[in-house]
Amino acid sequence: MFLRLFLLFLTIFSLAFTPKLFCADKIYWDNPEQFSAGNFTEAMRTAGYRARINRKAPYDSSGIKGLGHYAQHTFISLIDYRQDIQGNLSMEIIGWGFLEGGVVNGIFFRKDGQIVRALSLENGDYTVSGDRKIIVPNVEFLPEGIYDVVVRHPLRGDAVLPKAISIAKTFTVKFGDFNNLWENFWIVQFGEKFIFDITTVITGLTLIFGVILTALTLRGIGVILLENKAIQVEILALLNEDLMPVEKKRQAMLVKKYVFGLRLKFALIILALVMLIVVMFSIPLFMSMSRAQKETLMRGMWDRSSVLLESLALSSRVFLPWDSMLELGYLPSQIASVPEARYVTITGFGSSDTLHNDYVLASNDPNILLKINTDVLKLGVSRITDGITPALSLLNYYLNAEARKAVGDMTASIAQFNRESTELLLLNDAESRRRLEDIQTTTRDLENRITLILDRIGSDVNSYPKFDIYKIDISQSQNYLLYKPVLFRQGSSDIYVRGVVRLEISNETILKSMLAGERVILTTILYVAFAALLIGSIGAIVLSTLIIRPIRRLVQYVEQIRDTEDKADLEGVEITLKTNDELETLAETINDMTRGLVKAAKAAEDLSIGKEIQKKFIPLETDRDGNKLTYGSRSSKNTRFFGYYEGAKGVSGDYFDYQDIDGRYFAIIKCDIAGKGVPAALIMAQIATMFRNYFKTWKPDKDGLRIETLVYLINDFIETLDFKERFAAFTLCLFDSEKGVVHFCNAGDNVIHWYDNSARRLKTITLLQSPAAGVLPNSMLEASNAYRVQTLSIDHGDMLLLYTDGIEEAKRLFRDANFNEIICDYNGLPQDSPHGSHTVGQNGEELGADRVEAIINAVMNNQIYTLYKYHNPQGEREYHFDFTACMGTIEEVIMAMVSIEKIFRMYKKTDAGDDDRVLVDGKINSFLRDYFLEYRTYCKVKNYPGNPMYVYYLGMFEDEQYDDLTLLGIHWN
Repeated sequence: MFLRLFLLFLTIFSLAFTPKLFCADKIYWDNPEQFSAGNFTEAMRTAGYRARINRKAPYDSSGIKGLGHYAQHTFISLIDYRQDIQGNLSMEIIGWGFLEGGVVNGIFFRKDGQIVRALSLENGDYTVSGDRKIIVPNVEFLPEGIYDVVVRHPLRGDAVLPKAISIAKTFTVKFGDFNNLWENFWIVQFGEKFIFDITTVITGLTLIFGVILTALTLRGIGVILLENKAIQVEILALLNEDLMPVEKKRQAMLVKKYVFGLRLKFALIILALVMLIVVMFSIPLFMSMSRAQKETLMRGMWDRSSVLLESLALSSRVFLPWDSMLELGYLPSQIASVPEARYVTITGFGSSDTLHNDYVLASNDPNILLKINTDVLKLGVSRITDGITPALSLLNYYLNAEARKAVGDMTASIAQFNRESTELLLLNDAESRRRLEDIQTTTRDLENRITLILDRIGSDVNSYPKFDIYKIDISQSQNYLLYKPVLFRQGSSDIYVRGVVRLEISNETILKSMLAGERVILTTILYVAFAALLIGSIGAIVLSTLIIRPIRRLVQYVEQIRDTEDKADLEGVEITLKTNDELETLAETINDMTRGLVKAAKAAEDLSIGKEIQKKFIPLETDRDGNKLTYGSRSSKNTRFFGYYEGAKGVSGDYFDYQDIDGRYFAIIKCDIAGKGVPAALIMAQIATMFRNYFKTWKPDKDGLRIETLVYLINDFIETLDFKERFAAFTLCLFDSEKGVVHFCNAGDNVIHWYDNSARRLKTITLLQSPAAGVLPNSMLEASNAYRVQTLSIDHGDMLLLYTDGIEEAKRLFRDANFNEIICDYNGLPQDSPHGSHTVGQNGEELGADRVEAIINAVMNNQIYTLYKYHNPQGEREYHFDFTACMGTIEEVIMAMVSIEKIFRMYKKTDAGDDDRVLVDGKINSFLRDYFLEYRTYCKVKNYPGNPMYVYYLGMFEDEQYDDLTLLGIHWN
């Protein structure tokens, strides 16, 4: 009452001091019970408590005309929309005063204070179907957004909907205050029980088992492929004569073992594959069928229970408003239609309590006495407490809040229409009767819509515990309490949740059906699996035997090749397989290799003889069988010679020789023929012959010192032969061992290495530049005096070192930690930038002249030499050679150079086995054993059965030796 008086005071005050202001004849509050003197101002600013002030006719210019005379008003109660089956959206505006005193002549849609669309009655944009309803047949012209709706009456002005509408892209309409959008979160699951899903676990374990079995199967197939490859490798090894007879016999026995193991493994793998297929298909099939059966049965139970619960709720909504206890008492008997149903309990407001809807109104629960607060069941008096009780208050709150938001305006409109109907009933004129009829029509329409909206709000069926057909524990029976709220409007009350229907169901019957069905499915699958395994076992044995039989023939053929000492005798011996698969290809490949082996055996005899013949020209020592070794030495009164030769591939053109002419003078030559193979070897042999023949008649006179004569003879010989791209680069020396005078004449090889004992370091002497022999004719060379003799005097203790480029150009490749070849990209340096012994962008490094010089100096000065390899796959590490005990001999110098060159090209993998090996000269091995500090950890030695003068380094790899190692040293004592 205080509020109304205060508001009336404000209105009179406004009229007195504002002539243009309007006054109110009626004030309606949405929630008058919420107001107090302290919150009036705040309430005026709150949309939920907005007052509707009906306009009064404006004053005239004097400000007093019409005082006390009020025109009827126009207002909008709500806006509703309809959508037909074609999706066309229409709008209905419900309110008052659309026809009195004139027809509404304009409707406006306003967005952000700006009119974006205007509808005209003259254009037929809408229809006024009564004083309380306007129909807009199409509102799809509105773009997406939030709008205010304004209705313009020609006499009373504009009426605005208190709440805005929202148009979405799908042309759906929402009403209300969109500043704080409310989300529907009243559906709450509580007390959820964790359920162990055995089906998912078994399916997961099946998949894991399948993956493991697949991996093992693939590994087995890989082992078979590797062993098949190993057989081929062993066959190649036997064919290539890589092993001595004892070793070959052992390897042939391994091949037999492989054949036996392959048949067994192949059969087992086929069985494993069959088992894998059976397991991979049968278990998931069983799980899938069981799950499908379970889901179908559980979904059927849920659907039946939901239909029953919907029927009970609908019936309860009919009887609850009238407190029809008798009719409500008949409803629980409907559970007979659902076999899984246990009982039904219907609750609502009590006989004297309209705040709580948990009073039992009907129930056939046999345990109801354990759940109520009275000793005996008294309908409308006993209150129930069960599993859903903690959530009901929250559920009621949110459902009522949503219902008020959705139908509050319609309920208020109905209440207003009822009040107006009461007033109109007192009048008996035609106009009042017509208005009363309009009100009754609108009221019925609003009540129907309220019923539909409340049905939608309360449509969800909930359960305790949560009912999830995908997570049902079938190991034990489970009861579920389904509940559904009953919503309807009663009088002017804003409480819409008037009751709750509870229905308890049990899955015990369904579990029995599922278990029986699973037994049938499992039995069928086991029969099929057993049959598949039986057929697979027989097929595996037969198939493995058929596949292994050709391999046995291959083994017998390989044994024949093994036992044939002279492979030339294998000519015409072949194996024939008609398997039309890789084994036939392998057999034909072995036949091709056998033919090649026969040819190679014949050619190897010639090549071996050629290699030995080439070595005959080089002063090397021989073993007890007369075979040339890799090194040779000779001592005289004042001079010590030591040379080393190791060919890279077959015969070649590298060569050195020294001849004692008369006990004082020594003739020395070091030669490198361009190219490889037989042509280079033939030229080398001819040069060696010319060298020896020339000095057989040599005399120590003036003409005898003119050794350039021999150089011209060699040039003329090679140039006359007209070999394409064949020439000889050599150094010819005449050494006076008494005076230490060396006479040099070179052809394209003008670099002399000289260790100066007094300076304790290696020096390099560059002779006059001259062309290699065989490039130009003698007539041109003699005219320019191209070949000239130069003299060098050395002191006692000095050394001359003559070697070809094979030692300095020895190369190793760069590799990463995985032993893959890489190129240098050190610290992102530009291309071709120097990095130690190489440049950025290269894929390897050479031993180089600097390292060779450092090795020689370390030996002669009794130092420790450290070898560092760039981009080493074994990491940043060094290799140390202790020369502190060296005697400074020419043999130590030469062997240090070739031994470190070997370590330079070798590398050791962490996963290398004894089958990974490098062939090493026994002379080098002896030197490394004495001077290589990491020898015991780096070099695992095994005798080489092919030649006792060589050994194997096991677990090692090496980069290829591209050129011959040809070194000769002369030490003047």
